[in-house]
Amino acid sequence: MTKKFEFNWHIPVPEPLLQGCVFDRWNEEKDSSDFEPNCMFKVDEYGFFIYWKSEGREGDVIELCQVSDIRAGGVPKDSRLLAQLTGKNGENLEEKSLTICSGTDYININYQHVVCPDAATAKAWLDGLRNITHNVKANNVCPMTCLKKQ
Repeated sequence: MTKKFEFNWHIPVPEPLLQGCVFDRWNEEKDSSDFEPNCMFKVDEYGFFIYWKSEGREGDVIELCQVSDIRAGGVPKDSRLLAQLTGKNGENLEEKSLTICSGTDYININYQHVVCPDAATAKAWLDGLRNITHNVKANNVCPMTCLKKQ
């Protein structure tokens, strides 16, 4: 006898990710580093996108199906940026940090580094984002769901 199979692709987005949180974001590239303080990060209700916006700057978005990994920790190599982050967020920067790795392939990977207000918030966002991004059922959704995403 066969079991009834119910295809439910949707993983509920945790409430802290829906409400959002203010993080400091930084990005290190080959020749420069970009620091954006006080960014409001949120995830949409279906878990399709993570987006952020800070005052005086344009917002940005990452499609969560392009996120390959969410890593705990990460500190800048630039000593000036490290001193700036440590001065604002305290000494235990590694415990409060997350790195979001995304890209359309495994060659051109973008790293978005965020510093959370505390270690508990970092853990909640790490676990929540990992649950959403490691959902293999979301890769096989119906065309109507893809239209909803658009």
